[in-house]
Formats: sequence, C-alpha cells, structure tokens
Amino acid sequence: MQRSDSNFARLTDLPDVHLEPAAPGASRRFVHLVLVLGALAGLAVDCSAATPALTPEARRDLRLQPGVVYVRTSVSVSSGSNKFTCSSSGTGFLYRPDGYLITNGHVVESANVKELPSLQKLLSETLQECSGDYIKSEHWTEAQKNAFVNAARVTDRPEIDVVLDNGQTYKGEIKLMSQPIDDGGKDVAIIKIDGQNLPTVPLGRSADVSVGDQITVIGYPGLANISKVSFLVPTVTNGKISALKVDYRGTPVLQSEATINHGNSGGPAFDAQGRVIGIATYGAEEAVGYNFFVPIDTALEFVRQVGAPPQSGAFDAVWGEALDAFTDQHWSNAHTILGSVLEMMPNQQDAVRLRKDAAVRETAESPIERFVETVESANTTVLIGGGLVLVAIVVGGFVLFGISHKSSPKQFSEPPPPQPQPGPAVNRTVVASLGSLYVSSGPTKGKQYSIPKDGLRIGRDPDACTVVLPLETVGREHAWVMPMEDGQVAVIDRGSSNGTYVNSVESARIKKVLLKSGDRILICRDNPIEIVYQRG
Repeated sequence: MQRSDSNFARLTDLPDVHLEPAAPGASRRFVHLVLVLGALAGLAVDCSAATPALTPEARRDLRLQPGVVYVRTSVSVSSGSNKFTCSSSGTGFLYRPDGYLITNGHVVESANVKELPSLQKLLSETLQECSGDYIKSEHWTEAQKNAFVNAARVTDRPEIDVVLDNGQTYKGEIKLMSQPIDDGGKDVAIIKIDGQNLPTVPLGRSADVSVGDQITVIGYPGLANISKVSFLVPTVTNGKISALKVDYRGTPVLQSEATINHGNSGGPAFDAQGRVIGIATYGAEEAVGYNFFVPIDTALEFVRQVGAPPQSGAFDAVWGEALDAFTDQHWSNAHTILGSVLEMMPNQQDAVRLRKDAAVRETAESPIERFVETVESANTTVLIGGGLVLVAIVVGGFVLFGISHKSSPKQFSEPPPPQPQPGPAVNRTVVASLGSLYVSSGPTKGKQYSIPKDGLRIGRDPDACTVVLPLETVGREHAWVMPMEDGQVAVIDRGSSNGTYVNSVESARIKKVLLKSGDRILICRDNPIEIVYQRG
C-alpha cells in the first residue's frame, strides 16, 4: 500500500548537497552526538510502551459508572400530628443524554398509582416499616407504637428522584411501565428526567448472551449505604451467566451468581464490552448465587414504544477521551480534559480523583518525560525514534564531513516547485468523480465531505479522522472510504468493536465493500449513524 503520510514526506524531503570530509576530531564528537540522540529515541520508545495507568477492566467500569443512577421513590406520610417521609430506592441507567433511563417497574410502582386509597394498600408493609423506624427513639409503650403505625396515612402521591453520582438530583416522570414479575408484568419502566448532555451507557443484545459469559453489575444496594460520604459510590460486582431461563409466563430471564441485593433492582448488568445485556430484578433470598435479570431485549420493546432510541452524547465522548489520556499516562492532557468533564458534570467523584492524581503525576515528571508526553499527545509518537535518528544523521553528517566549499551557491537556492505531470485522461476523470459522503443522522448530521484521492477516515478521533463522530460507541478510526485503482470507491472496516454495515444492520458486518451511489454506510449496529455515499 502506498504511504501517504504527509509528515513522513516532509521528513524525507531533503535537498541534495555536496560534502567533503572534515577534521579528524569531528568524528568523536559525532559519535557522542549520535549516542545522546539514540538514548533519547530509546527513552521515547520506552515511555510509549509503559504500562497503562488503568487496566482495561478499570477503564471500562469508570466509563460506565456516571450513567448508572440512584432512583428513589418518596411519599409524604402522617400519623396524628406527626409528618414524615417514607421512601424506597433502587438503581437505573441512562441510555440517552437528554434524560431517558431504564429501571424496574417495581422500583417506581407506587408513583404510578393514581388514587390514595390504592396507594395506601400498596404501601401497607412499607408504611409499617417506615413508621417503625420513625418512632424507634420514642419511649412509648407497645400499644402506643402500634397505634402510631396503624394511624400512618399517605397524604400525597409519591415523587421519583433520580440522583447522579455527582449528587445532582432530578425529578422523574414515568413514560411507560410494566408491572412487577410477580404481578404478571415484565418489570420494566422508562423514566424521563429534564437534563442535557447527561452520561449514558450503551445497550447491547441479550439474544447474543451465552451461558458462561462474564458480566459486571453496577448499582446502589442498600447494604452498601454505610455513610453519607459513600452514599453515591456505586457497587461493582462480577459473575457469569449461569443459565438462560424462562419464568412461569414464558418470559426469558437471565440467571447469574453475580451478587445483587435490595437497591440493585433496576440496575444494569454489562457484558465484557461494557454493553447492558440485563436488568437486575430479584434474587433468591433463601440461597446465595441465584439472581435473575430481565434481558435487555425485553426492555428494548419498551424503548421502541416510547420512541426514544438509544444515543450517546457529548459527555460520553469527552469522558472517554479523558480516560484514554489517563490510561496512556498523558498527565497534562488528562488534567486538561478532566477539567472539561467537570465543567459538564461538576463534582463527578471519579473525575475529581483522577484529575488530582494527574496533577500530582504531571508535577513529578522530568523535562524529558514531559517532552515525550507532549509529542505523544500530538499523535506523532511513531515518528520520535525515526525523527531523532534522522536529526543525528543530518547533524552528524555536517559535523563529520563538512559542507563542500566547492559546491555552487545555486545548490542552496530554493528548489523550483515541482511541475504537475499530466496523467492519462481516465485517471483525471476518476479523481474528479470520486463523489462525497453525506452524514444523514447522528451528532454531525447535515455535514458533507468530498472524497479526496487518498480517501476519508471515519471515527471519533479528530486528530486522525476527517469525518468525526464524537460517540463512545464509534471506534477511534472506525472505517475508511478509499478509492480503488479501477476508479471505484470502497468502504473498509478498521476492526471496529461495533461494526460497519452497508444499507442494513441486519446484514453481516462488512470488512470491505465496493460502494454504489446512494449506498448507506451504517456505523455501529445499535442506533447506527447513517452516512450516504453520492457519486459525482
């Protein structure tokens, strides 16, 4: 394949000069110079191969945690002249940056009841527990306590509070809900909060899950709520899919030994790629290791009914970039990007912690480490070794041999610009009619790009790609659109995690496909971004 890297071309485009040997003492100086520059090149290579600051698993979990939320349903209660609040809690997860989230139906069931008498009946056990907790400090007789509990009455309809892990709280509205499984429902609820640029988690496909697959569960179990300081620190547990079952109504459920407890209800179970494949719903209280999850494909039925398909947003892209920079030990860059994260989501706990860590590490860097990091952050790491060696050769050549005094001054004049060489008419026609790409959906909808003779790169890395799609589900260099030697244009998948498709995501993901005018390039299977190829 022809190399078209403009940086490489500049490094190798050197004028020819006539040289003659220099004094013998220059040879030793040249050797020293080469050794020093070689050591710097070795240091650059060694630094670029350093152990990542975050393991892939740690980076994945950190990426997902901001999109997992605490869901609380609260109701006002009175007993005589005493008024207090009774609440229950669970977990949910945002799947759109404009505030759509998924949780269990039983987590928000009480907020869906319209009449207070029906609500009183539904919450009877909860009211007894809540009333009992309220009077624990009172020195009453048992008769007085029983009278207080029995007199507890719901005075208003419950409210749903959704709390992000930075403490920001939103009021939730039920858009669609199914009854709990023990009442014959599917135990899924879609909640909407009023927010923008919120963190999200990607949704997968439970149809692709197999027994033995690793899963990660993130949530807010009540047993882990040991202090106000750690109230919004989510709990992460791991396990495997131990069985694929159906409940008594024939509805599929996933079984796992991954630990879940009260408060985990409605929380996400992720596959190894960090996509939601299940929703924690209930566990066997009499035995450990028998826990059940609603398949995400069941929840997607509700998502489609609501008409709000999954999306990722600006926060996800910036948060992903920050974690990449931290993982690669680019401390200055990580510190800067994490500042942008905190502008979008103030007081986000992990961002605060990582930013402080990055600042400390940046301060401790040596000048050489800082130089290497700067070059790496500019995406030119691969040129460091070659560039330093080239400098050594050029500078050493001047020292060792000297510039020829016999050379003509014209040899150092600016070389004339290269004259264009006209090629066959067929080649000029091909270049002129390669066509263009039009982004018809996604965050950069409406943009159009002409296809140059060296092609277009599509991905989320703005330093490497022309067609930039700032979504976490999109690969850094997700796909290339490249002209072929016969004048046709092809789309090539670059080993992306979420696939590239042509015209339909129901077809097989592509490796390389020749395009026809009007073909639709679909980036990612779930909630694909559509790019239309237009010839001419």
